[in-house]
Amino acid sequence: MSSEEKKLHNTTTASAMEDGDVQIISSASSTSETNNSSNKSTSRESISTSSTGILRMRRKSSRASSGDHPPMSNAESGRSASSPVDDDHPEKQNRKVCMLRGAMIVTLLTATVAVATLVYLYVTRDEERNFQTQYQDSVSKVAEAFQYGIDTKHDAASTFSAIYTSIYGNIVQEVENQKPVWPNATLPFFAEKAKDLLKISNGRALSFNPIITQDVNRLEWEAHATESAWLLGDKSLIVPPPDFTWPNNRTVSFGIYSRDADRNVVYDPGFAPGSIHTVLVPVWQIHPIKTNEKAVMFNLHSEKNRQRALDDMLEYEVPTLTAILQLVQDSETRPSSILFFPVFDNFETPEDFPVFDNVGMPIVNGTNVVGSISIVFSWDTLLQRILPNYIKGMICVLQSSTGQVYSYSVSGNDVTFLGEGDKHDPKYDKYKEVVQATLGNTAEQIGQVDYLITYTLVMYPSQTFENEYVTNRAGIYTAGVVLIFLCTSALFLLYDYLVEDRQQKTARFARQSANIVDAMFPAGFRERLYKSHQNNNNNSGSKANSRRSSDNDEATIKASNRTNGENRSRSQSPSRRRSSTMGRKIVTLQIDKFMKGTRSAPKDHIPTNYSNGDDDKPIADLFLDTSIMFADIVGFTKWSTERSPNEVFTLLERLFWEFDELAAQHNVFKLGTIGDCYIAVTGIPNPIEDHASLLTQFSFAAREKVREVCAQLDAEGLDTLKLDMRFGIHSGAITAGILRGTKSRFELFGDTINTASRMESTSVGGKIQVSAETAELIKLDRRGKWLVKRDGMITAKGKGELQTYWAEPNPVGSRVSFSDEAIDHLPDDDFNKLESQESDRYYQHEYDKQEEKEGLSADEKV
Repeated sequence: MSSEEKKLHNTTTASAMEDGDVQIISSASSTSETNNSSNKSTSRESISTSSTGILRMRRKSSRASSGDHPPMSNAESGRSASSPVDDDHPEKQNRKVCMLRGAMIVTLLTATVAVATLVYLYVTRDEERNFQTQYQDSVSKVAEAFQYGIDTKHDAASTFSAIYTSIYGNIVQEVENQKPVWPNATLPFFAEKAKDLLKISNGRALSFNPIITQDVNRLEWEAHATESAWLLGDKSLIVPPPDFTWPNNRTVSFGIYSRDADRNVVYDPGFAPGSIHTVLVPVWQIHPIKTNEKAVMFNLHSEKNRQRALDDMLEYEVPTLTAILQLVQDSETRPSSILFFPVFDNFETPEDFPVFDNVGMPIVNGTNVVGSISIVFSWDTLLQRILPNYIKGMICVLQSSTGQVYSYSVSGNDVTFLGEGDKHDPKYDKYKEVVQATLGNTAEQIGQVDYLITYTLVMYPSQTFENEYVTNRAGIYTAGVVLIFLCTSALFLLYDYLVEDRQQKTARFARQSANIVDAMFPAGFRERLYKSHQNNNNNSGSKANSRRSSDNDEATIKASNRTNGENRSRSQSPSRRRSSTMGRKIVTLQIDKFMKGTRSAPKDHIPTNYSNGDDDKPIADLFLDTSIMFADIVGFTKWSTERSPNEVFTLLERLFWEFDELAAQHNVFKLGTIGDCYIAVTGIPNPIEDHASLLTQFSFAAREKVREVCAQLDAEGLDTLKLDMRFGIHSGAITAGILRGTKSRFELFGDTINTASRMESTSVGGKIQVSAETAELIKLDRRGKWLVKRDGMITAKGKGELQTYWAEPNPVGSRVSFSDEAIDHLPDDDFNKLESQESDRYYQHEYDKQEEKEGLSADEKV
């Protein structure tokens, strides 16, 4: 390595600068190239080489851009080098997440619909089955109870009939050697014998009714009735109360009565129109007597509905039922009927067991109907206390063979009369159930007789009944399932929202942090800093590979730097350094090294002053082609002492914010601010060929922004029109890196920074002063019209006398030139000719311009 390269690489740390200097550690290295850049004249060979280099660079860049891919900007090339495109792009990942989220929502909705449908169908069918089961069970209970009520009445009447026959039967009378007493039979203690049977039969009244023949035994029986009236249990039937009037003062002695067409009480004529039996069937003994005393002596055969049942009983000698009646005791409609059971004068005995009288003579076995036992009942009593209390709304339709129809609603123990006619809901016709009432073995005795009055009970469920079982439970369960799924979906979406919100907050925080880091560290150095932290967690194998890769890159970079240093020594000009192809390769390798993050090193290579345990090499590199700008507000110190802190920071924030926007537009990196001084740099970390011109253009725009902002703030009363800003720019090599520690910092080191600071401190307000090195680069960019040579030399602290230039924007002059595409397609011979002509033309132009400005004498020209 040459001594000049050692001077570039082996930098030393300088102490804090003297008063007026910017406190940035500077490099002790300098090159003869930097010192030579301030000479008054430039050699012909140097100018020619620069011109040739520009032409070759145009040709190369044109060829590079003519391929399949369009040329990338500096910023794009930096991004492509430091952050390769990942297959899992964030937008692609977001689409995947959205698709997954949508699939999850669709799955939840599908599951909700499916489960809700299944639950609804299952609960509905379960309720329907339960409804039908309960209905069939209720039908069985009602049918059984209905027939049981008929049977108990039949059995009670049969029992009481047997009592009369057993006491007053002809056989008994003959056995006791007495004459038959029929129809003059009055049972002592009738009420005591009847009340229990009446209770068992659940009837309303029980009576004995003898059969009387008008011309045979009516008068005899009426006389017997008058004599035996005291056994009936009601004195009013013997002696009426004095306040009673007709017909209420009627007594037994009045005889058998009936009612005429006007419902008046009349002495019964002894025959019933329309009946084949000319008999009288008066009510004689009855229980309870208290409410039925006026029914005593009433001829039941005189009333049409009762007459038919009595005729059937007399005709077929079987128990019969009357048509539905409305009893006089009931003020409201209450369908009732009377069961007539025949009373025989003898028991029918088997022929094998004859009965003998007291002299040993056999008694002839024969039976005749001599009376009837009647039980009055209401049909609703047959339906009471049948169903459990949870059964509601069982509809029972009572139908008689006479065409009478009445409806009831049975709910538990209660029976409600719905009215005459069929009151069931037609939509329940499919549930119709029928039970036929039978009276003992009547059908077996006489067969099927159409004339007998029969009853049928038809049962249906009602809406009330169905509602007890087919409820809205299915809907509730379904709604519950849907609600559960919706809550689950809502929780999922809420969780997803919270996670997304947290991620967005994290991303915002990361972006804010990244913005801060972006402002503090250039892109290449950021990648290396991140990789440095990541490499701390790698395994030993990864570290070994990383070290090998790092050593290879380091060797390549050092070789490139060495080659570049040699080129710089030969060229003795910044223009040759900027146009060098090897220099561009060095930068490419540097960016690639930053991107890959191969900077890890074994612990035994860590300097002893690194106490944080970090096993990575320092993050630093040498950048040969950079430009630095210092900009300071003139008059700020005095102005700030007269203003409040808010006003001071209003100016600085407003102004430097505009500078930051301009820096982003011009691809300029903001190094930072020191008080009212703004520092910017180009060529770091991505190489830029026109870094000097680019930074100068930024300075032009920044100077205009200073004037705009000061004018705006002055209009707001901040008195800023007297403020201005001076600029200083210098170009050269810089050592840049990240000082890691508790607060990592991106720092620049080198003499270039000190010179740039001197350019600013020796400038004047409203002016942009550039060094000779920067001016040379601007000229090579064909922007020499920007430059105005400063009169006289300036004296810079630590630098001595320097020739500088003022930079002012001027319109670009017209000049005929070849386009890049035309240059690219020239044959090699033509290109060499053009290159030689361009070099001679540029040399002559620069020489003449320099001669005109410096006013060389004739001798000097020679």
